[in-house]
Amino acid sequence: MNSAFSLFSFFFLFAITTAADISSDRAALVTLRAAVGGRSLLWNLTQTSPCSWNGVFCNGNRVTMLRFPGMGLSGSLPLGLGNLTQLQTLSLRFNALTGPIPSDFANLVNLRNLYLHGNFFSGEIPDFVFTLQNLVRLNLGSNNFSGVISPKFNNLTRLSSLFLDDNHFTGSIPDFDVPPLELFNVSNNRLNGSIPERFSRLDKSVFAGNSLCGKPLEPCPGTEGGKDDKKEKLSGGAIAGIVIGSLIGVLLILLILFLLCRKKRGGANDSNGVAPAKQVEAVAVAPREKSGDSENNAGASNSAVATAAAPQFVGKNGRSLVFFGNVNKPFDLEELLRASAEVLGKGTFGTTYKATMDTGMSVAVKRLKDVDAREDEFREKIGQVGKMVHENLVPLRGYYFSRDEKLIVYDYMPMGSLSALLHANNGAGRTPLNWETRSAIALSAARGIAYLHSHGPASSHGNIKSSNILLTKSYEARVSDFGLAYLALPTSTPNRISGYRAPEVTDARKVSQKADVYSFGIMLLELLTGKAPTHSSFNEEGVDLPKWVLSVVQEEWNNEVFDVELLRYQNVEEEMVKLLQLALECTAQHPDKRPSMDVVASRIQEICNSSLEKDGVSQQNYSADSGAPHA
Repeated sequence: MNSAFSLFSFFFLFAITTAADISSDRAALVTLRAAVGGRSLLWNLTQTSPCSWNGVFCNGNRVTMLRFPGMGLSGSLPLGLGNLTQLQTLSLRFNALTGPIPSDFANLVNLRNLYLHGNFFSGEIPDFVFTLQNLVRLNLGSNNFSGVISPKFNNLTRLSSLFLDDNHFTGSIPDFDVPPLELFNVSNNRLNGSIPERFSRLDKSVFAGNSLCGKPLEPCPGTEGGKDDKKEKLSGGAIAGIVIGSLIGVLLILLILFLLCRKKRGGANDSNGVAPAKQVEAVAVAPREKSGDSENNAGASNSAVATAAAPQFVGKNGRSLVFFGNVNKPFDLEELLRASAEVLGKGTFGTTYKATMDTGMSVAVKRLKDVDAREDEFREKIGQVGKMVHENLVPLRGYYFSRDEKLIVYDYMPMGSLSALLHANNGAGRTPLNWETRSAIALSAARGIAYLHSHGPASSHGNIKSSNILLTKSYEARVSDFGLAYLALPTSTPNRISGYRAPEVTDARKVSQKADVYSFGIMLLELLTGKAPTHSSFNEEGVDLPKWVLSVVQEEWNNEVFDVELLRYQNVEEEMVKLLQLALECTAQHPDKRPSMDVVASRIQEICNSSLEKDGVSQQNYSADSGAPHA
């Protein structure tokens, strides 16, 4: 009897405690609603449990997740949220909240993800933040926080992402030793001093807008390669040795130049009958690549201007530009060489120029490098590429071949590449890309690649990446550089496309269709997340996109995956998730588990159709409000 009574008492007390817990959680949320403007949090307060309220997620009858991104919340956070002791994720990003972080946040001991970026929070980071031992992701970017960056971040031993960008932090960057820290950004603050060694391999953009020095930025004053510039005084004998050695070196250089001039004079006409012609100077605009196969120069300075040689050989013995199709020759090689030329980018297969003729016509000209093909082989392969005609492929118009010079001529795409559109301008004045535009780009690119897989000479592209997806004035995607991987030397490409390369690819000239699908999947993830993939040729840390997305999705926090510019389009969240799932299928480790490009294009079409079937008024509203280009 006593045993039964004890058991009954236990369950009775447990029920009372559980009810008290959810009641406490509810009270905290009601306090929040009253403090930040109840109009945005349209909750039915007649409901006893808050677990069905918009943005509130529960587990075991306790609130474990709050998601209120971009909901127009204003005012300061009240005391009381600290009562949500089982809270694991709190997202208040992109609102208009002010004031400090409430002191009772110290009670949120189970908090793993805290996203406060895009508000007006101010003050120093309070010490209690460094007691939240379970924090994995902390984003305080784009606020008004000030003070120094505390070395107490080292107390957060599980922290993997720390974003402190666009604030007013001063002082230096502490030498963090938090082992799992993978993502880090302190750009646009008031920091100074040297960058700790552990961050030397990060992209320089995460330190921009400060007075910092050291790798990956310029060396600190008084140092060279990490060593003090103060060197021991050289002896007289050492100085004499340096002078004599320099003189000998100058004489050797003069001798080599003399021999080279004699050799050039004696062999002015090579076996291909090609002679030097007038050199055309070109302005190299590095910051924003605008053509296919140009690597991501988004982080370059807009003042990076240099001169470079445009294609500088004219044909003899019948050699000239060869055009595809039965069309009148629009220009000849002489006209091309007289054209003003602008360097668009240097990529995997060579340098690409924008050439503008005297008539005003513009074309893109690529000077190929590392091409290991005889003339007959080159003509055959490039001829097959020239026959590929599809509305989502960049048209290949012609080519020029000699022993020393190999040029191919494309239509010029005025809006540049997808890579530049996503990454080249992330500051003020950037035009955000809406869902309609991104999904249309994904669809048109998929159609172009699917066409190549069914009609191409080698049946695969071999070098799919966002810088090879070019855009028309209406933001329609056209795929570039198809077929060129099969003309290049095997050593010219593997490392350069590491962020997009399928795990099974060892020879860049032998890329299967399923490997193309993998690369396209990476590009889809890039399009959805706004993050650039790992790219070893720039020595960037980058992001392993499939791994990162899976790690976030497994925690059922899909909204944290998407680019912040997409978060306002909540009426198409289901479609965004479907495209994300398709991207993950495309990047499956085993090739047999990846869908074909025909299937990929068909599924993207279904996703786009589903978006269009949503409320038409809502579609018009989000397109107009975003200020984004329309596809």
